[in-house]
Amino acid sequence: MKLSVIVVVLACALSAGVVSETDPLEQIKATMAGSACCRFEFISILESTVFDSVDSTLGSALIATDGRYHIVIGPDEYLKTTEYLYSYAGEQNQVTVEKTGIGTGADEAISFITRLDDYYSTRVISSGHCYFLVRRDTALSSMPDSLTIYLTGRPRRLDRLEYFDLNEDLNRIVFLASEYQAECDRQALTPRFPDSAEVIKLY
Repeated sequence: MKLSVIVVVLACALSAGVVSETDPLEQIKATMAGSACCRFEFISILESTVFDSVDSTLGSALIATDGRYHIVIGPDEYLKTTEYLYSYAGEQNQVTVEKTGIGTGADEAISFITRLDDYYSTRVISSGHCYFLVRRDTALSSMPDSLTIYLTGRPRRLDRLEYFDLNEDLNRIVFLASEYQAECDRQALTPRFPDSAEVIKLY
């Protein structure tokens, strides 16, 4: 991470205040926690300083409070049931199946958004607009060690989250739509991959 970025992050963290229960982000967290499923439409943006490139991919996520989810990022899909994690590579038409555990990669980088308090301590940079989150447990995981969340609109809603990955590339998740549901779509959380897909079992 560049020195200028480190200075900005440290300055924000030191000047930030503790979040209160009436804060808009806390209200969003409470809404997500009280919903059977949360559905998001988003754009995943990766800015690489090494390759001097910006890649943008459309995606969607359906995340249940019991840990199940169905996430689509471009041609790839990640489906977590109570028993298995399915990772579908669209370009290869290949499904990898493993026993349910802690997700890795792109799936986990989205699914944790509904359980922020389980993993992160939240500090207020600007109430109702900007928040800096630091992970409590830095054990090996694909979740970022720290991230910044922005809110927008009236009433306030998720706008985007930003973090640097292990390659020091800037990742942005820009939320196009958010929906909090009292019931989950069972079909959306059931494996439905092409019959022609190659299946690789890792258990």
